[in-house]
Amino acid sequence: MSDSTACWPAAVLSGRLAEAVRGRRLRSAVFTTFNFDPGFFELQVLPLLFAQSFSQVDKVRLLQLEDALRDVDHMEVYYDRGALSQDAEPARLDYRRIDVRRARGVFHPKLAFLLVDEPGESGGGAGGPYQALVVACLSANLSRAGWWENVECAHIEVLRDRSLAPNRVSYRRDLLAVLRRIRTCASPDDDHPALDAVYAFVRDRLPSKPYAKARAGGRWRTRLFGGEGRLDLAEWLAALRLGGRDWNLEVISPYFDARGAAPLARLAGALKPRETRLYLPRDADGAALVTADAYRAAAALDGVRWADLPGPATRRSGGASGERLTPRRVHAKVYRLWRPDGGEIVVTGSVNCTSAAHRHGGAGNLEAAFLVDISGRKQPRSWWLTPLDGDADRFAEAVPDEADGLDEAPVGVSIRYQWGNHALAVRLDRNTTLPIEVTDISGRSLFAIEHAEVKQWCVCAPTAAAAVCDSLRSSSFVVMRRGDARWRVLVREEGMAHRPSIMSDLNPDEILEYWSLLSAEERAAFIERHAAIGEELEGITAAEKDPLRSGDTLFDRYAGVFHAFGCLRRSVAQALEDGRRGDAEIRLLGAKYDSLPELLRKILKRADGDDGDGGDPVHEYVTFLTARQVRESLGSLYPRFFGEHRPRVRELDRLIATGIARRDAIFPGGEVHNRAFLDWFEPAFLNDLGRP
Repeated sequence: MSDSTACWPAAVLSGRLAEAVRGRRLRSAVFTTFNFDPGFFELQVLPLLFAQSFSQVDKVRLLQLEDALRDVDHMEVYYDRGALSQDAEPARLDYRRIDVRRARGVFHPKLAFLLVDEPGESGGGAGGPYQALVVACLSANLSRAGWWENVECAHIEVLRDRSLAPNRVSYRRDLLAVLRRIRTCASPDDDHPALDAVYAFVRDRLPSKPYAKARAGGRWRTRLFGGEGRLDLAEWLAALRLGGRDWNLEVISPYFDARGAAPLARLAGALKPRETRLYLPRDADGAALVTADAYRAAAALDGVRWADLPGPATRRSGGASGERLTPRRVHAKVYRLWRPDGGEIVVTGSVNCTSAAHRHGGAGNLEAAFLVDISGRKQPRSWWLTPLDGDADRFAEAVPDEADGLDEAPVGVSIRYQWGNHALAVRLDRNTTLPIEVTDISGRSLFAIEHAEVKQWCVCAPTAAAAVCDSLRSSSFVVMRRGDARWRVLVREEGMAHRPSIMSDLNPDEILEYWSLLSAEERAAFIERHAAIGEELEGITAAEKDPLRSGDTLFDRYAGVFHAFGCLRRSVAQALEDGRRGDAEIRLLGAKYDSLPELLRKILKRADGDDGDGGDPVHEYVTFLTARQVRESLGSLYPRFFGEHRPRVRELDRLIATGIARRDAIFPGGEVHNRAFLDWFEPAFLNDLGRP
């Protein structure tokens, strides 16, 4: 039923996630994080979810990802709005970015839910393939430090459809509870299509009968802690009957309370371990990253000893040179129960050894951690941590916090921009003093928030929308200013099908060529070739554009048009049949580099002489007729889709009609017999070739 992967003590997080997805097509994805760096997530995490290879050049990689994301139904990232990295790069790609703020505690789970198609397994519903769900619970934020620099932990499970794997899932109810809690952290008027798809799979496609007992055959079943049921972590572990079994306990956590050791004391009371070793986080100079009070309170507990990780666990790569570098920061959160006779259980995820993290979800943070029995590992059981030689003598003056180094957001403001209708809206999470000035990242004023609703979107003036639209072309961040306070907000961009593409310099012939490419590899090579034209790429100047390969003969030129539009029609129809309506919208009605309206606008611009010499009027006329043919064919097959996008369809029809109306340029003299020929040719062309 499930494939289990524990990334402790030595594995590469990105490699394990890519391995879990390998061979499966991504349909929907949900990520949750506390600290969020959108630019890093896009360039370094998203490529792990697709089978194709990606360029090492950032711009080209973004273009390849923009193309790959069209095959994904829905993707959402939930993050604490007060935890944007100060060095975060802006977002550029099409996925929902949902900022949340909890009334108590912080939004702290690090989860990934990846709904994927099972390769080679048909019959999953509506003629499509069966699906599987990859569930990853991590300690790592969606940031450079979390995925590249720190020592982190993770556990990954793969859940298959009950029709293929009928075994029950011991943490099905836990998953449903965590998914519900994620939803409640957002505002009531937010949409959650990806979360809904994951929830529906867990609810409907996994066996629903629960297990009566927490363990079987001497081993504990896997569970997911998410603060449900008003049980804190210690109470939850006790309810699983883990206490009083002569365990050794090891705790690895980068953060502790400023005063006392209440969470550790509660764990000790619930589990009654024989001995406890507690990892001591340190800074680069060796000073303990806990307060003196917390250090002494923990050491005073019966059987507790402060300890350290062995050097190999924190050493940076690079051989001998790596040993001279500052050790990697330990950001993992692990609670390990083990016995020399072979029993071993780990709790891994986001739960620090703090009171806010250990409380149940209604009173503290929202957290997530897997409990996994790994007693079956064929290796000797021993301590991971080594006791300190002596007591620490230097301590943090102030308690380190997970929010250190992050933007502080004193006011909960959400900003949404809809590219489809160019509408801007703002929302407050609670009553606050207004106005708040909104600027771009350079400090240029965009507009002022003088009125806003709590928990409801308030539409802004068109002038404010126009200013933000212009700013979004360079950065998805805006800056809030109220008095002396300054903080950044990541704009929610929706209707991204109509956002101008990162690459917008393809000419009409190149767009037709791109439509004609059949494989993902061909399209990736095309993007890499055309994105790099005339740019300095790592010190090498890219070549000039190649001439269109298919334009040598009259037959090639017109056959190329028909072939390209045929490919466009098939791709749009297939997207609609598969339920990938966003992909169909992009190709047929969007504003990307290969969208049909972009092709038509560029042909009109070229015909007007705004883009060099005018084009061939016959070739352009046939192109617009073929566009009308495809539009009418798809419109008759999918009237509901066209009805849902009436404003965009009207704009497409206007562009097509404008192009066709310029047919008089074919015969400048305007002879009657020439017009009569066109009057005959046009309906004949559409009637013969426009049939499905």
